Amino acid sequence: MAKKLIFILLFQVTILNLAAQYSNPCRKSTEGTDFWFGFMESRNYHSGHYLEITVTAREATTFNVTIGKDEIPFNGTYSINSNSSVQVTIPWSMVEATGSEQIQSKGIHLVSEKPVNVYALNWDANSADVAVIFPTESLGTEYFAMCYDVRIHENNSGGYGNGRNSQFLMVANEDSTHVLIIPSKETDQKVAAGDTVNITLNKGEVYQVQSKNVDNSSTVNQGDLTGSYIASDKPIAFYSGSLGTTVPATSGTSAWDHLYEQIPPIHAWGREFLAVPLKSREQDRYRIMAAYNNTVVNITNRSPITLNRGEYAEIVLYHNEPSRIYSDRPILVAQYSQSQSVDRDFTGGNGDPFMIILSSTTQSKNDVTFVAYDSDQIQKYYVNIVTLTSEIDNIRFNGAPISGEFQPFPEGNYSYAQKEISDGTYRIYNINEDRGFLAYVYGFGGVESYGYGVGFNLDLVLDLGESIDFTGDTLLLCLGDEIMLDAGPYFDTYTWNTGDSAQTLIVNSAGKYKVKTTTIDDCQLEDSIYVYVSQPSAQLPIDYDEGCFPYSIQLDGNEGYQKYVWQDLNNDTISTTQSITANQTGEYRLTVYDKYSCKARDTMNLVVFPTPQLNITGTELICGAKHTHLDVSISGVAEDLWNYAGSFEWKSNKPGVSFTNRQHKSADIEVQDWGVYSIFYELTTSDGCLKSDTFEVAFHPVPTSEFKFVDNPEDKCKGYSREVKYNGNATQDANLYWDYGGAKVIDSLDWDNFIVSIGAFNTNPYLSLHVEENGCWSDTTSSLLGANPDFTLKTEKARGCDSLTVYFSGELKVEDALLFEWDFGDNSPLSNDKDVSHFYSETGFYDVSLLITNTLSGCQIGFEIDSMIKIFPTPEATIEADVSLCYEDSAKLIYANNIDASICHWDFEGAHQSGSGNDSITIILDEPFGTAKLLVEEYGCFSQPSEVTLKRKPHFDFNTDELEGCQPFHTEVFVESQDDNLEFFWVTDSLPYPQGNSVYYLFPDSGRMDVSLIANSLETGCSDSLLKENWIWVHPKPVADFEVDYPVALLEHADISFTNHSLSADYSAWDFGDLVTSSEENPTHRYTELGEYLAQLISESDFGCKDTSEFLITILPFSVHTPNAFRPDSEIPENRTFMPVGLGADVDRFNLQVFDRWGQLIFESDTPDNTWDGTTKKGEPAPMGNYVWISHYFDIQGYEHDQKGQVLLIR
Repeated sequence: MAKKLIFILLFQVTILNLAAQYSNPCRKSTEGTDFWFGFMESRNYHSGHYLEITVTAREATTFNVTIGKDEIPFNGTYSINSNSSVQVTIPWSMVEATGSEQIQSKGIHLVSEKPVNVYALNWDANSADVAVIFPTESLGTEYFAMCYDVRIHENNSGGYGNGRNSQFLMVANEDSTHVLIIPSKETDQKVAAGDTVNITLNKGEVYQVQSKNVDNSSTVNQGDLTGSYIASDKPIAFYSGSLGTTVPATSGTSAWDHLYEQIPPIHAWGREFLAVPLKSREQDRYRIMAAYNNTVVNITNRSPITLNRGEYAEIVLYHNEPSRIYSDRPILVAQYSQSQSVDRDFTGGNGDPFMIILSSTTQSKNDVTFVAYDSDQIQKYYVNIVTLTSEIDNIRFNGAPISGEFQPFPEGNYSYAQKEISDGTYRIYNINEDRGFLAYVYGFGGVESYGYGVGFNLDLVLDLGESIDFTGDTLLLCLGDEIMLDAGPYFDTYTWNTGDSAQTLIVNSAGKYKVKTTTIDDCQLEDSIYVYVSQPSAQLPIDYDEGCFPYSIQLDGNEGYQKYVWQDLNNDTISTTQSITANQTGEYRLTVYDKYSCKARDTMNLVVFPTPQLNITGTELICGAKHTHLDVSISGVAEDLWNYAGSFEWKSNKPGVSFTNRQHKSADIEVQDWGVYSIFYELTTSDGCLKSDTFEVAFHPVPTSEFKFVDNPEDKCKGYSREVKYNGNATQDANLYWDYGGAKVIDSLDWDNFIVSIGAFNTNPYLSLHVEENGCWSDTTSSLLGANPDFTLKTEKARGCDSLTVYFSGELKVEDALLFEWDFGDNSPLSNDKDVSHFYSETGFYDVSLLITNTLSGCQIGFEIDSMIKIFPTPEATIEADVSLCYEDSAKLIYANNIDASICHWDFEGAHQSGSGNDSITIILDEPFGTAKLLVEEYGCFSQPSEVTLKRKPHFDFNTDELEGCQPFHTEVFVESQDDNLEFFWVTDSLPYPQGNSVYYLFPDSGRMDVSLIANSLETGCSDSLLKENWIWVHPKPVADFEVDYPVALLEHADISFTNHSLSADYSAWDFGDLVTSSEENPTHRYTELGEYLAQLISESDFGCKDTSEFLITILPFSVHTPNAFRPDSEIPENRTFMPVGLGADVDRFNLQVFDRWGQLIFESDTPDNTWDGTTKKGEPAPMGNYVWISHYFDIQGYEHDQKGQVLLIR
């Protein structure tokens, strides 16, 4: 972390009553007049490495710096102005500790005349850090180190690379200071973790301890000295951190940085901290360390953490996770900025590790002034401010309120602000003098960063603690336990409200406990705590119970507890559920734990009496008898428990049962009726426990197996099946076991009645039966069976065409010794095969018969079917139609050889049948060619197919886009052809007819017009024509014509009359050319302005036919612009002649006379075009002078005008 010009904090406490501040001996701050401190080792092997001390003061003062135990002065006395700073650079070789576990005389002593603040900078390119230096009065005697994991660069092969040791440093400010050191990891000089090192330091001596590290090692957390314990008999300054590491210390993370912080003594730790995210970073790391065992730490939205003394937990909180960290005992919290590579994309590439020791809420300040010096390495400056939410309106930043920049923490009573600032001097204060705030300043830039606290105290803290489970100063105590209240070893006297005067107090009862402490500096502090005693109760419903096996009861530990533990007499755990089932003799112990983990116990004893196991044995089924003998086995208990008079009893569930020879273990029984009986045996132990067993025994008669044939058993040829009926004494529930010999059951009529099929080739078949019912069996009954053949003819009546081969077969259900005789009815020899084929060569009807004889029994079966075989002639399909014709759209087809049995199967291509029909049909020709195919069926005989192809006239139409229009009307007519390969000829008044798929028609005359078209098929040669009469309607066109009374008019008389002479017009539309229109037939229109106007008439008929006529109308001004002088030799042509009349004069009716002053006629003109050029009638120049002129004329509309005047002729 390069810090050429480090962002140095100049902060000073501006308490209004300064005297009160220094008069409070319990108040320990970072401001003072005497400082002992030192520098831990950094990357001093780089050129440019230096150490710098910055001193700030509220008042002008002087200070001196000495080095080592001999206090060698450095550069004399320094002066500092009020509210300013002075930097002192000291060669690093003089004061920077090097190596591990060596006493070095490198302590720095700074003494000032008035209170100042001191900051120490250890700078190296891209690796530096700043620590706030505590004054001597704020030092302590007991510390834990807060460092970080070691990250040695993967390519560091024994050299002095980026990553180096975790380390801590102590500085003595008094001679003969005894220090005890217990490292948490093996040190560089091989002191094992947990071993104790005792050293003695004199004033000005330092002792640095570094971890042992191994290059290229994959060991996790190697050499992290966090948790190392340091204690001394005199106050010392203590620093910890890292020579250089990454945060986190994982492979692939960069960059490395020096970590350097002064650690507050344990007496200044606290129990409530507020973690504010570092602005612009995605996430921050935190380490939380405990000062005492079993410290419970809560973090917003996270599960509680339990830490022991010197143990720490590391967590990550994201930029959107401001959190409250609080505990029941003092803790130390450090916030780490992570390396640049961790969230480079999130920060835009700015950031590097640094370490801030957070202050507890009890160490807040009221007023802080700090200066941020400009640094070309830092690009973003920030300050985090924490205060009570109730105080945000009282916080001032450079005198201005900033309440709008605060936002509350998710829990608790505090709020925070993340304020972006720039370099410069700032002051933060609370206008409420009784309240304060905490502040932390930090900055980022590339691989540069820094951060440390600016607003905090190091006051002595008296804190008896509290339990996390409660709000306020309350400690939990379980009934029967005791707890030690510890006021801390930092005081000289202790006064408890119990009268005790020791540092600690053992309490075992509820109540409020208060202690007052003092130091030799007259620091007096008081604290009180309320001890709450939790008294859970475990109440089982009974203390004792008993029962006969199997016996159980449900034991319930009652609701409302966090944990349940059931144990036996040997304290072995039985269950951890709320309730259990107790079913064995023994002691049941219940321990319940409430929400505070306080416990209560109860015990219950259960006795389960033993009972014997009983088992009755004997014959369960008795056939044909009504008596039996039963035995009982008794086991599982001692005999004397049950072998006494009157302990047993035999019983049954039915009457009519007698017991004889009854003993403990046997009895004889006899019943009166057949049936199933339940026999009960009951035995009572000497403990009164009753046991029983049940035995079921069945008494049933023996069934018989007689049966008979329902049909006549003497009829040998009865058939292949016989009906059998059981007639023994068994019921429907009995099982009848039949042996059918070679026969098979083909139908069950009832449970005792069925039909059996007799087997063949069986000369001596027997049917046998034996019966089982209720487990009892009969004897076997047998009877001889007869057999009848059974044959079914499968071949049905057959038909053929012209000739036929017939396959005759049948189904012989039972193979037997049979003789077959087939007669085919066509005088052919008989056949003796069971399955046979026969060929019939001629048409006709044939009778067929079959005789089957059983050669063993002589039984016969005969079949005869009349006209079984029918053979018909094959029909011939002939279609009657004229293939030379060009049909319109349909054609008639006839099958010429039709008979009643004829079934005609028609098939078509390019055509389809219209309506119904069999031998005579009408077809529609869909295509130019249509093919009809015929297949004729008669008596199942099918003809060879025949076909005929017919042709039809072309299918076509024509159409046009418009069927009517105005004269002259022209339109294009298009062919709409339904067939391919057609040529078209349009019928017109001229020959040859136009040919093509379209034609333009011009109809010059009005009226209804016909259109006709001829089509020739190039495919079939067929032609057709189409005429559409009166198809086109041409409407007559009107003739637009009009005239006006004055084509040219003067503006004074511009009323123009329009006379409509249009022919065949029904509507008129006038446009006078001056944006005025009219629909009158003969309108009059006044023009109001000069100009030429194109008047237009649109004449329209009822059919919308139109014609247009136009006429140009000129409107002239009537104005006489008479000059009063002219000069014939003027350079301007207009001034060379004289004429008193302008536009609008009728050139045919005009007269001008000019007279001299004597009345003589000098000039006369009969047209305005003949102007006076100043000459007389003789052509001589008239003399210069005034002349009288008289004008008489008519204008173009016939109005008469007389004018006169004078004109000056100039020469």
